[in-house]
Amino acid sequence: MSVMACFDLPIHQNPLRTRKDVERALLQLLEPVRGRFTAGNAGLCLGAHAAHYGESSARMEGFSRMLWGLGPLWAAGGGEDWLPLFREGLVNGTDPDHPAYWGRPFDYDQKVVEMAAIATTLLLCGERMNFTPREAENLHSWLAGAEGLELPRNNWLFFRVLAETAFRRMGWGWNEAQLQEDLARLDGWYLEEGWYCDGRPTQMDYYIPFGMHYYGLIYAWAMERDDPERARTFRERAARFAGDFLYWFEDGGRAVPFGRSQTYRFAQGAFFSALALAGVEGVPWGVMKSRVLGNLRDWFAQPIFDSGGLLTVGYGYPNLFMSEQYNAPGSPYWALKAFLCLALRSDHPFWTAEEEVPRLEPLRAIPPARMLAARDESQVQLFPAGQHCVNELGNCGAKYEKLVYSSRFGFSVPRGDSLEEGAFDCCLAVSEAGQDRWRAQRGFEDFRLEGDRYWRKFSPLPGVTVEVTVTPDFPAHRREYIITTDRPIDAADGGFAIPAKDSHPLEADMVEWGEGGVVVRAPWGTSAIRCLSGGGEPVLVKAWPNTNLLHPLTRIPTIRLSLPAGTHRFATLVTGTVPKI
Repeated sequence: MSVMACFDLPIHQNPLRTRKDVERALLQLLEPVRGRFTAGNAGLCLGAHAAHYGESSARMEGFSRMLWGLGPLWAAGGGEDWLPLFREGLVNGTDPDHPAYWGRPFDYDQKVVEMAAIATTLLLCGERMNFTPREAENLHSWLAGAEGLELPRNNWLFFRVLAETAFRRMGWGWNEAQLQEDLARLDGWYLEEGWYCDGRPTQMDYYIPFGMHYYGLIYAWAMERDDPERARTFRERAARFAGDFLYWFEDGGRAVPFGRSQTYRFAQGAFFSALALAGVEGVPWGVMKSRVLGNLRDWFAQPIFDSGGLLTVGYGYPNLFMSEQYNAPGSPYWALKAFLCLALRSDHPFWTAEEEVPRLEPLRAIPPARMLAARDESQVQLFPAGQHCVNELGNCGAKYEKLVYSSRFGFSVPRGDSLEEGAFDCCLAVSEAGQDRWRAQRGFEDFRLEGDRYWRKFSPLPGVTVEVTVTPDFPAHRREYIITTDRPIDAADGGFAIPAKDSHPLEADMVEWGEGGVVVRAPWGTSAIRCLSGGGEPVLVKAWPNTNLLHPLTRIPTIRLSLPAGTHRFATLVTGTVPKI
């Protein structure tokens, strides 16, 4: 990461304790985009790789996503030098007669996604823009272009809700029928105990906190007087959700990578910023503060920036292999949603409270999310039972359907179908006997949460059925398999991927073989797998580079089995430990 000379400290040395610290961090994140504006200041050119929606929308996206941080900053009276640049971009991008015009939105258009940041900025500080009547008319007309469009049936509907809400605040005409239709459909995705699904009952990921709840809380804050009943509902649901969502974070603020859109990184803590804005004390102020600031501190200590200081696509390091088809160079700046807390003045309880670490149970069942959470202060493990993303967005099976996800070991995505390319950590993979062409779970037939364990059933290959019962015993867990196959197959049960600094084999004294298993011990942590019953050969898989989200080079302790046609039972014990903080 580059050290920006205009700041006293580089961002990874920012203590992030006060509002002033957080404001400085935002400005440090923004500084590298200076000089990267396109003509008319209506776009940002932040890189050369592509997303499915093409270059022009990608540049508009980069521009809009900066507003997730700037809108809150402007609302509190800061960021003066950025205001003229972005005001000009908003005016030119929505003027049909200007060469920088973004174009009218169409069905399923990425530009509709980016309307959310613009609408939120209008809600927070629209009066600071001082639009002329013509400029306001153009902006209104462009945002209203989303009305009547076909959109994905998920959190996208909130983008249109926020736009209509902003129209009311600005005194512009709004489409009440469209607003109520979208709100009703969003309400239909509410499950129970504070949980929504993201349009599908098998998908409960970070889009619930930094999407569904985040936007609902902005609505509750903006519409408290005009729609008090729905505002109260959004607040109550968020308060209930907060108690479960705390289990996705370590005491220090690091969160578990799970699901799609991991490149949005510190958007993980954005929900707690939105709680603060809406005045929802679902958890104490000090806990909200520690989740937002602790998560930022953890992220800024990782190599997530390029040499010019720009956020990269990736997770713990720059990595396009784990990206989705909708990740353009500016996409990672969705992370700026975490800075919504900057809309709060320095005397707000969020800022005056002392950071507080919540007291949590070592194991918690979260039935609406179809998962268990096990933890201590240094690591969190999520055990999803019935998650599945039906869309083909990029390695979705690996992002939702592994047996366990860890805040410290991360998870891996495949780059091919050999055992090394596939990097099958924390899951079972199968292959036709002797062919070395492996497949892991993609979809499931059934699942159950059973108190302190879960059971799931799936078919990784035609004619092959797997039933597995997973029982957490943190930091270990037990896997009990029943595999039925109509022909000979090979099976590989992978443990946690552990980082390796060099490409050569790990030092002999770091690897222990015996008792039907393999243990890798390093100063950083320990990963182990042992076959408890059913036979099997322990191996140490040298995963392809850049398959794991957190660690560029890894090894995966694995149990391999050769299974003839028939029904087979075996069990393994998998452990992943890190030193106590």
